[in-house]
Amino acid sequence: MKKVQPQRSVARARIAAVTLAVVCAAVVMPRPARAQGILPSAASIRVQNAPERMRVLWIAAHPDDEDTQLISWLARGRHVETAYLSLSRGDGGQNLIGNELGEALGVIRTEELLAARRLDGAHQYFGRAYDFGFSKTADETRKHWPQDSLLRDVITVMRAFRPHIVITTFSGTPRDGHGQHQISAIVARDAYNFAADTVRFPVREFGKPWTPLKFYRLARFSPQDRTIAINVGEYDPYLGLSYQEIAADSRSQHKSQGEGTLRRKGVVWDYLTREDSRVPAPPAKEEKSIFAGLDTTKLLVQDGRVTPPELPPTLALEAVADRQALAVGDTAKITMTLYNRGRVPVHIESGIIHFPPTLLPDSSYQWTQPLVETEITQPWWLAEPRNGDLFTPRINGTSEDERERQKWAHVTVVTSAQGTLSDVAAPIVFHYVDRVRGDVQRPLIVAPGISLTLDEATTMARANGPFNRSLKATLRSAFRDTTTTTVTLAVPRGITADSVTRTIVMAPAGTRTLTFRLRGTLPRGTHQVAATAHARGRDYRTGYIPIEYSHINPQRIYRPSTLTINATDVALPARLNVAYVPGVGDNVAPVLQQLGVPLTIVDADDIPQTDLSRFTAIVVGPRAYQASQTLQDNNDYLLAYVRNGGRLIVQYGQGEMQRPGITPYPITLQQRAERVTDENAPVTFTDPQSPLLNSPNKITQDDFKGWVQERASYMPSTFDSHYRTMLAMNDPGEQPNRAAILAAPYGRGTYIYVPLALFRQLPAGVPGSARIFANLLGGNTIR
Repeated sequence: MKKVQPQRSVARARIAAVTLAVVCAAVVMPRPARAQGILPSAASIRVQNAPERMRVLWIAAHPDDEDTQLISWLARGRHVETAYLSLSRGDGGQNLIGNELGEALGVIRTEELLAARRLDGAHQYFGRAYDFGFSKTADETRKHWPQDSLLRDVITVMRAFRPHIVITTFSGTPRDGHGQHQISAIVARDAYNFAADTVRFPVREFGKPWTPLKFYRLARFSPQDRTIAINVGEYDPYLGLSYQEIAADSRSQHKSQGEGTLRRKGVVWDYLTREDSRVPAPPAKEEKSIFAGLDTTKLLVQDGRVTPPELPPTLALEAVADRQALAVGDTAKITMTLYNRGRVPVHIESGIIHFPPTLLPDSSYQWTQPLVETEITQPWWLAEPRNGDLFTPRINGTSEDERERQKWAHVTVVTSAQGTLSDVAAPIVFHYVDRVRGDVQRPLIVAPGISLTLDEATTMARANGPFNRSLKATLRSAFRDTTTTTVTLAVPRGITADSVTRTIVMAPAGTRTLTFRLRGTLPRGTHQVAATAHARGRDYRTGYIPIEYSHINPQRIYRPSTLTINATDVALPARLNVAYVPGVGDNVAPVLQQLGVPLTIVDADDIPQTDLSRFTAIVVGPRAYQASQTLQDNNDYLLAYVRNGGRLIVQYGQGEMQRPGITPYPITLQQRAERVTDENAPVTFTDPQSPLLNSPNKITQDDFKGWVQERASYMPSTFDSHYRTMLAMNDPGEQPNRAAILAAPYGRGTYIYVPLALFRQLPAGVPGSARIFANLLGGNTIR
């Protein structure tokens, strides 16, 4: 909870709820036309007693499942209060902009959805589901996401948001493909049916009952089923954009998924299918508007091109902190400035912060406010460990954008012309100028006094072999004063450190990195190194990983100051010298280095001028060809390396792998590529004598134990006869696929294509994945 110290006669209030009553002495000026591409902020000023607006709730499974075209048309074009509820945060996907996967990727995609909503004008909600990866059926999804738990989340949101219309992206049938897509539609319809059921969903737990009035499904993927078509290409002269253009910019915020979208001018149709109506309305096929049958005399729906809503008083608020990070329990000084940017004076009705009696046009008033925080800044859903594939903190019906806004500073004003209350808000920021970037505003961060982050959370090592590693510990201080800090290491038996205790002096808001040298040997198994920082009479055992990209707000993910070491019996081929071309969301190269593989990172741009002949093997990371046109252009160099006797290992790709010249011999993938999503699916050795299963490590069924998320991704359905296979696997009820590893002689060398999901297993510390990958790197040439 936020605690604000009272100042003078100020009644106790959170800094995010400093309430000022002021009177605007004139009517609101007409809304001016806006420059192209600049949208008004829907969150900075709110009219509190505006007429009730029509509300529409969109429900689907993941970030990017929503239709931003219709959302923009609803929110910006018809001023309907619109929200998107994503059951998950997209944690199980791939990352095209960095190496974050799992929960860290979910944080990125959460922020990308919030960035999208800031453009298209809608609210954003989430369920508690953790995206465990691709699933093929609704039944498979239910094993990870208990359907009753999801329904409880959706009912909670539905009763809080109280939509008149519900829309879902998917049909709830196998044609949706992804099992999570199917479940999202099934749960959406159940919530529509049962939102008013107070026996099954009591008021004390889920809020007041609600009855949505109409239910639609997106028909973009099946336009033959549509009952209504909407031109989302309408141009809005007040915004200087069409709603499709706004939607394209919104969609393009999903950068981690590579969802950049083209702006299109002119008519653009989008389609819906009406599946239910509880109000008198024309037959579905005759309906001209999704609002048909609803009382639009009481529920505000406006054509933004003709009747733009009136703006509240032209006021602006700034809340600037005196530092970038605030230690828990410390006090920050917040400088608040209220600007009258309008053309008429603003008269003060209450004297609670000793405002002047009148705030003239083009003038401002500034005051300071102390702030004390008791909770660190972090993604709220990660504050507790997950319960299986559900996040633990309960859904309370508050949208994600409102949670963000609750941290802001607020000023409440009242206009005499309409007698309406307006909430003027701004985030609390640290504001400075960068000589290159210019104006920089970063949200105030609340952190432990000392944060201690080890450079790795999980690592692999060769069991009973020499262990000689450096361990970096980064300390960050949020204290305002110089702080003496002592760092202590606890190491497992068999390991010694060059020093287990070091004392340093941390500068105010300073950062220091200490490097420890660990040596010894470890038996097979799991071991742990733990670090503790002691400062100002208390111990600190957590640190954070910053997540920062230019298109989203920065975030921090906290983790224990520990390093888990998975010691594995793995033999390496002799005289290895490996080149690695990085892929997408790729954390494989560091693990290979941990295992003792001599490795050089080679960028796709550098392939032509690199002497490839000096490498015993070249590894291409997952989806590298998809992400890099340069790699495709330079692929001839890699194939020539193989023809001259080299060994090329290419981790999985997608449809681009079918293009001529990418692989030495053709492969084909189905439109919905085959994959094995059950991480425990049985594996059959179809060629037990294959060198890739025998040298230098004898691969057994034990090597396929303890896998995470999946067995294989985007497996070819057919492949040229030059390829040799040695493994077969399938999900329940499906035919075996033999393309988890494809190896072919090519010239004097060997080409190996690997849809087997080693890219997930190695960073997770799965022992068998290390042994399999070691075999791919060397051994006998495939003939």
